[in-house]
Amino acid sequence: MPQPRRPLGVISSNISKKPLLTPYLRGKIAYAAELGYSPAQIAIQFDKPDSTIRNTLKVDHLRNNGNTRTRTGRPREYTDREVRILVKHVRNNPKDTWAEVKRATGLKYHKTTLLRMLEPSGIKNWRCRRRPHLTAAAVAKRLAWCKAREHFTLEDWRKYMWSDECSAERGKGGAQEWCFRTASCDKWAPAMVTTYKKARDISVMVWACFWFVAGKICRSDLYIMDRDFESKKHGYSAKSYLEVLEDQMPRCWQPGLIFMQDNASIHKSHTVMNWFREIGIPLVDWPPYSPDLNPIEHI
Repeated sequence: MPQPRRPLGVISSNISKKPLLTPYLRGKIAYAAELGYSPAQIAIQFDKPDSTIRNTLKVDHLRNNGNTRTRTGRPREYTDREVRILVKHVRNNPKDTWAEVKRATGLKYHKTTLLRMLEPSGIKNWRCRRRPHLTAAAVAKRLAWCKAREHFTLEDWRKYMWSDECSAERGKGGAQEWCFRTASCDKWAPAMVTTYKKARDISVMVWACFWFVAGKICRSDLYIMDRDFESKKHGYSAKSYLEVLEDQMPRCWQPGLIFMQDNASIHKSHTVMNWFREIGIPLVDWPPYSPDLNPIEHI
C-alpha cells in the first residue's frame, strides 16, 4: 500500500522522509523536559512538530547518548527450518537451477530471498568452471603420474624442460572497459560501448619453454611457428613443430634434462617421436588432459 499523500505535498508513493534529529538536539529537548517545560512549549521553542517532541521524549530512556537506535528492519519471511532444507539441498545438488531448487524444496520465495537465506552459510551461486571431460582411464593416469612423483625434491623438478604453444589473435585479450554514466544515460551511445569484430582476425602460434641450470631459470626464444600450407587446412602440423625443435633444442637442451611436451597430435606424430629418439632427448610420459600440471601454463 502506498504512503498517504502529505497535505499539500507532491503526489508520489516515494515521499522522502524528514531528517532525523541530532543527538545534541535530542539532549536539549530532554533537558528542557527536565526543567518542567511541556511538549507543546518545547515544540514552539525548537520549531519542531509536537508529535516529534513527544516521540523523542517517549524513547529517550532507550537511546544511548541520544543516538538513533538500530532499526529492526523487515521481519523475516522464512523460518530456520526452511533455511536448513535449502542449504542441505544445494549442497547435495550444487548444479540445480533456481526453478529446480524451488520445486525440490517447496519454497516459493524469490531468488534474492533464497540467496539471502544461503548467505550465512557462505554459499553463493557461481558460474561453473570449465575443463575437458576426463574419462576414468585419464583420471587414473593423472593420479598415477602424480603418485610417482609425490616425493620429488626441488632438484628433481629442475631436471625437466617445460614447453607449450599458445595461440595469439589480434584484437583478443584486451582489458575489460568500464564507463561512467548515469542510469538514465543511453547505454548504447557510441562513447559508452566497446566494439568487437565477429570474424576471426589474424592469429599466430608461438612456442616457448623454460628450464633450470645451476639453480637459475633459463628461457628459450619465443618462437613464432610457421603454418604448413601443404596440410589440409593450412594450419600447424608436425612439420611446423619439427622446425621449432630443430631451431631451439640444439641451443637449449643439455644432457641430464628431460623434455616435457603434451599429447597434442603434432607432438605425438611418428616424425617428431623419431626425431627425439635419434637426437637422444628423453621425454616425459605426460598424462592426458593435464594442462594444469604444466607450470608454464601459470607464467
